[in-house]
Amino acid sequence: MDASSQGSYSKGRAFWLFFTIAVLAFLLMSFWGDGLSSSSIIDFEIAKTPERAKELMATWTSHYREQLLKAIYIDFVFIIGYAGTLFYTSRIMGHASAHPILKKAGDIFSFGAIAAGICDILENFGMLFTIRQKVIGWIVHFTYDMALVKFSLLFIVLMFVVIAGVSWIFKKR
Repeated sequence: MDASSQGSYSKGRAFWLFFTIAVLAFLLMSFWGDGLSSSSIIDFEIAKTPERAKELMATWTSHYREQLLKAIYIDFVFIIGYAGTLFYTSRIMGHASAHPILKKAGDIFSFGAIAAGICDILENFGMLFTIRQKVIGWIVHFTYDMALVKFSLLFIVLMFVVIAGVSWIFKKR
């Protein structure tokens, strides 16, 4: 096996490892979520103002609050899974495209997935503080900012993967 094949093989193995972690964490959230929808978490992530955060929290039962906290804790594992999956997907698809610019771009965009994961971790800490401690305006807004940056980075990385994928499909023709 040459160095290029070994690199592709190890990237593929890493992709499947992180993908498995993401799927298992997602299933765990679904199983333990007890009907908690992902939109519930997203609503709280993007509350933006202390008034909106308090408004949302006022509607929660203690059971719902515990389910939400459990989902946030499991989300830390999901973050590792999706960030790693997108990191390797970006690199694999960039190299599969066989286009020199897309190869380099795949390596660069892969770090967008890591940055999104870091934003997600910071966002989770903001939500945990707000739920467990106190609603503080700058923390609620910071949580919103981290969610906005995270979703933007994920969109950019996914768009790159689609573009590299289309390039790969046309390369095969």
